[in-house]
Amino acid sequence: MNIAICDDDLQCSGMLNIMLEEYAAKHNLKDFTVYIYSHADDLIDAIQDDEHFDICILDIMMPDISGIELGIKLRNDGYEGIIIYLTASKDYALDSYKAKAFNYILKPIVPADLYQTLDDALKDFSGKSERFVVVKTKEGNTRISLNNILYIQLSNRVLVYYLTDGSTLEGLYLRVPFATAVQDFLLDKSFVQCAAGIVVNISLVSTVTNEVVTFHNNQTAYFSKKICTEICNAWNDYNQ
Repeated sequence: MNIAICDDDLQCSGMLNIMLEEYAAKHNLKDFTVYIYSHADDLIDAIQDDEHFDICILDIMMPDISGIELGIKLRNDGYEGIIIYLTASKDYALDSYKAKAFNYILKPIVPADLYQTLDDALKDFSGKSERFVVVKTKEGNTRISLNNILYIQLSNRVLVYYLTDGSTLEGLYLRVPFATAVQDFLLDKSFVQCAAGIVVNISLVSTVTNEVVTFHNNQTAYFSKKICTEICNAWNDYNQ
């Protein structure tokens, strides 16, 4: 889970970060990263550069652009994650819903209030079936659901996405290591790297034999015996 904090008050951001880390430790959340931004433009730029945030915690009272205006802009730009507001006054509660806010927390922040909001947010995540990723191709950017990706394979320094509808999607020429290119996928427990250049959506696997992987839609993929063994082990771990 990636969380972005946007607050011009660095002391408040620091205290909030400590609370979030304590929450993650208490709930044994291993893939939990907090990013802190003191200016709205920095958060906007990060999201436009395809940085993924599950939750954005925004201070309402900020210079240049308010947290409400920032939230509305993020929504207009396609952000679908959870927005939580920080505010020193209840007067902004109604305004927060203009950005489809999940909740708002009063300052000074009471840990119990923050933790209850995070508990509710995690329940909201568990009820959602889809997450999306933007793939850059020669034709432009394509937004696809993670649930529609069977596996990703490196071929001639290009990531090839094998999709549930039987089609494939080719990304741009990789200028970073494979592990770096797929690191966001591996934050999702459904995706497992099973070879030097293969990432499989384990949640969509139905059977694995010595050289064939069959997915829920009856689509098959042929790999070496060694790779199939890795996939089988990861699949067994996922289903335990």
